[in-house]
Amino acid sequence: MKDKDFITSKFESENITAPESLSEENIKARLEQGTKASEMIKLKKNKKRVIKPIISVAACFAVVIGTLATANVIHDQRVEKKIQSQVDKGFVHFTSYDELNTFTDNMKTENYNSYGSGLLGMFGNQSVIVEEKSDATVDAESSSANAANGGAASHSTTYKQVDGVDEADIVKTDGKYIYVIDTSDIALAIYSADSGKTKVESKKFFDGEYTEVNEMFLDGDRIYVIGNVYSDDEQSKTFVKTLDISDKKNVKELDTYEQSGAYKTARFTGGCVYVISNTYNYDKKFIPYCTTADGDYKKLPASDICAFECCQKPQYVIVGAFDTKSGKSNSRKTKAIMGDADNVYCNTKNLYVACTDYRNGKLRTYIVKYSLDGVQLTEQAIGSVRGYAESQWAFDEKDGYLRVATTTTDSNNNDINKLFVLDEELNTVGSVGGYAKGEHIEAVKYIGDMAYVITYETTDPLFIIDLSDPKNPQITGKVKIDGFSTNLVPVGKDKLMGIGFATEETEWGESRSGVKLALFDISDKNNPRVLDTKVFDNSSSDAQYNHKAILQNSDAGYLAIPMTWDEAYAVDGDEYVEEYEPYGGAIVFTEKDGKIKMLKEQKTDNAPDRLVYIDDDIYTVSTLEGTIDSFRLK
Repeated sequence: MKDKDFITSKFESENITAPESLSEENIKARLEQGTKASEMIKLKKNKKRVIKPIISVAACFAVVIGTLATANVIHDQRVEKKIQSQVDKGFVHFTSYDELNTFTDNMKTENYNSYGSGLLGMFGNQSVIVEEKSDATVDAESSSANAANGGAASHSTTYKQVDGVDEADIVKTDGKYIYVIDTSDIALAIYSADSGKTKVESKKFFDGEYTEVNEMFLDGDRIYVIGNVYSDDEQSKTFVKTLDISDKKNVKELDTYEQSGAYKTARFTGGCVYVISNTYNYDKKFIPYCTTADGDYKKLPASDICAFECCQKPQYVIVGAFDTKSGKSNSRKTKAIMGDADNVYCNTKNLYVACTDYRNGKLRTYIVKYSLDGVQLTEQAIGSVRGYAESQWAFDEKDGYLRVATTTTDSNNNDINKLFVLDEELNTVGSVGGYAKGEHIEAVKYIGDMAYVITYETTDPLFIIDLSDPKNPQITGKVKIDGFSTNLVPVGKDKLMGIGFATEETEWGESRSGVKLALFDISDKNNPRVLDTKVFDNSSSDAQYNHKAILQNSDAGYLAIPMTWDEAYAVDGDEYVEEYEPYGGAIVFTEKDGKIKMLKEQKTDNAPDRLVYIDDDIYTVSTLEGTIDSFRLK
């Protein structure tokens, strides 16, 4: 009867009328006729009379199957037509899982060829994308803040890209306590901090299937810990745990939110946490999940899932949002779009998710724009530009225009660089290229209408690009220096501090040899100058790779970064061998009269990956070792 019910439901859903010969009464009569004949007539003498009704019934089912196949074709055609009617600005919006399954069934994933983790694998020759002009046509925020609870000490905050948008990190402080994601113990550790001395107040462990804690946000008496859950029967999930830390010795768990995919990054603005994860599932029938208002882990409604017209891969970017002020679990929203997230740029109004893909012989960065209104996430536009973006710092929005700096290759496989300007619909309206051929972008900093771009191959050129006319950006000046910077920090008036790598020539070519600081004068957009440099041989720093490792005290006017040195040690007296013993610490520096002034070069007992300051004390934190040291400048 299940087969009959299934067939009936398919006919009814598609408004198809079966022929009278296939009615339930007629099929039943034929079956009964066959049974009676076999009972009344001996099998040996009447084989044909028994077989005849069986053949007749088989024929009926053949007709049913054929009719069902026709119904499926008609059904798919109707669903495909409906999907096309729901395309808006390049987005395909779904109203049912049936539509979603039909869409993924039609994917030609064998033609997909991704670059890196690969975004979306979509667009193809999609008309919604406005191609940029051809090469022939156009070649701190202060880190000091007071806690809300009665004027805590001056203290640092996470070094971030956009004012008013906090970024999740592994260490936070409120001026009285230091909160650390202890990766060795899979825990949140809370330290009291007073005049350079620290004490462990408590540790909140994440046991069971929670195998990884990544980052957190600090918001008054709440901490939001973000991590990954792994299991055998399902791909990874991202979780956000809301913790009450009002009693530092007795941390309480208030809520857990989960969504499909591996954690990528998160932002906190306007009282809302936005968490982004990637799924890497090749099952076309997979539907993303999230924690609902009742606490159950359920599939996202089809209406909260969208795709692109030419999507080629059933992977998803999951964007979850929840209101931290209401304290209610139903003040949340989760959306999914087929694709991947390599870089995320977020301001107080819009969230951009971008990733790189290689299709049809072209390397492109694809961009999805969401508007933010509390937990409401609305897909606004899609767009693409040539090349790949090095990091989130390659993106910036001003006056409704998105600026994107990328590196791609020409027909001879040489690196070339471009900077694009996109309008609110993510159509390219201006671009400039033709600079630093054979080099790739390492760092970008936008200040007002100006972009400062560092490229690198064998030298470190700084380019200044004037974006005051969005439709006609212009390169106005450049200067070269050995080594290269990976982060650019505004210091003083009209100056940039570059933090990056020293390089040296070896018999195997150029290699990285240590940490390098470079001070640039950008007061004249046509004539930038290198004012000073400092090199720290045989050293490395997390700040070379991650901007969150930069400590900036704008009130005191200094910068600091964690350091690890490799020091050669002696064997048999004064004979040195090619063996090194690492030790950790920090360097503190500032700009004074056009020079890099060193304030402190501090060795510590740990190998720190973050620094925080509270008043005059700087704390070096090793999340891997679960240790904190401190020192003072004075």
